[in-house]
Formats: sequence, C-alpha cells, structure tokens
Amino acid sequence: MSKSVVVLGVLDGVHLGHQLLLKTAADLAAELDAKVVVVSFDPHPSTVIQKSAVELICSVTERKELLIQYGADRVEVLDFDQSRMQQTPQEFISEVLIANWQTVAVVVGEGYRFGYKAQGTALDIAAAGIRTIEVAHKEFTGGRISSSRIRQAIKNGEVSEAALMLGRPFTLTGPVVVGDQRGRLLGYPTANLQVDIKQVLPKAGVYAGYALAKSQMFQAAISVGANLTFGGEEMRIEAHLIGTSLDLYGEKITISFVEYLRSMHHFDSQKELIEQMDQDVVRVGKLLTGSL
Repeated sequence: MSKSVVVLGVLDGVHLGHQLLLKTAADLAAELDAKVVVVSFDPHPSTVIQKSAVELICSVTERKELLIQYGADRVEVLDFDQSRMQQTPQEFISEVLIANWQTVAVVVGEGYRFGYKAQGTALDIAAAGIRTIEVAHKEFTGGRISSSRIRQAIKNGEVSEAALMLGRPFTLTGPVVVGDQRGRLLGYPTANLQVDIKQVLPKAGVYAGYALAKSQMFQAAISVGANLTFGGEEMRIEAHLIGTSLDLYGEKITISFVEYLRSMHHFDSQKELIEQMDQDVVRVGKLLTGSL
C-alpha cells in the first residue's frame, strides 16, 4: 500500500476552504512521495449525533467527483453510525489512519474535532507520530467560509454569494421527468428536474443560470417552487433552456444557479405569465452575457 496524506472531514460542497486543504495535502504528498486520500463521512455526523437531518450542498457522488477534481487521489466515505459515533479518537487513529491507509501525514481544518463526543484534536493525531497540519479557515466578507454558511446562503436565494464561497456556481443534478407540460403550450418548454431529496434547495423564485444537457451548455431561466398561476402546490425545479427544444426526458442534466431574479408570483392570466417569462428570458440573456 502506498503511503497516504489523509484529509479528514465531511467536506460537503468542497468549498474554497476545503480546496485549500486539498492543495496543502497535495503539496505535502509530493514532498513525501505519498497519495492524497480523503476520508469523509455519510450520513452527515449531525444526522446521527443531533438526530437532525442536514441538507447537503451536493450529493455524495458529486462530492467524490469534486474531491478528485481538486486533487484527491482517492476518496473513502465511511459510514457514520452509532458505532462510529462511539469510537474513541485513539481507536479511530489506530483503525482508520494507521491500519487502513499507512498514513504519514494528516491535513485538517482549524479546530477540527473527531471521535467520541468530539474529544479528538489534531494534537492527538500528532501524538500518534503522524505529521499533522491544521489549515486556517478561509475568510469571506468578515466571516469564515463554512458548509453551513453556504447552505444558508442558498436557502436565502443568495446563490451568487454561495458561488463566491464555493469557487463555482451551486448546482443541482438529476434526471428530467415528466411534469405538467404546460411550458411547451406557453412557448417556454421546461425540463422538470428530479433532485436528491437530501440536497439543499434555493428559496422559491426565478433564477438565471446554465443547464448542461447532452454535453452542451445552455443559458437557462430556472424556476424553483410551486406554479402558483395554475394552483400548483408541489415544489419543483424547472429550467427553460434558451435557444433549444431538445427532448430531454430521462436525460440527466446539471443546472447551475448564477443569480436570483425575482420571487414566484400568481398571474391573473396566461398572457401576463407569458409576458413575464418573455422579460425573464431577456434578462437572463443580458445578465449572463454581462450586458446588464
């Protein structure tokens, strides 16, 4: 087994702070002739410890892909269950870091805690003879970047702020499923996205963004929420891909959220709705081409 420089943490979203951990680990791995291994956890520890579901910024599959993209050679996602919750710091160090990965160094974020009742710190890892680096938090507008802060920004509709902390736009990925099919009749066909129920969703409204479909990128007007004009109550994610009428049913697409445009409204007539959609599409095109 190759020597490993291990990055520890849930790392949901793989934001700029997480990317700095990976860069630090990659530099260290090059120095030590080792591989970068990320040890992450699922479900989110808070789900088990506090019995409170955490809405994730990205799915576990996307998390793995992003971690590899930003420098990990391997990603291991450990089950976080009652047994893991009760594991002492020394047991975790012995069973995971030493036995599993031949760990020569560990990189963690500042103040990282682990093990039973969060008793373990970077000092415990160092005491086991493993080189340990704590990386300072990345700052953004007066506070540190964190997954929880990004989640809240997304829930507030502040997707442009979330993007600055992520280092890329917030995205949702899933298959296109059959909806009410009203958009086509209104002249604005939409792709109705089925998303991971564990993922955080932006607040209801209309957004400017992009859609990656069939290996092509399109500007998109994205609606999040119920269709109030037609008495809808179900939360939906629908994207009108500007300039195309591709048949996307069953296709997996990725929607990127760039900017919040407006809240959802009830319109008194289809004519008013279409006029607003006309304005939305024009505004999306101007915003994404930088001409606003």
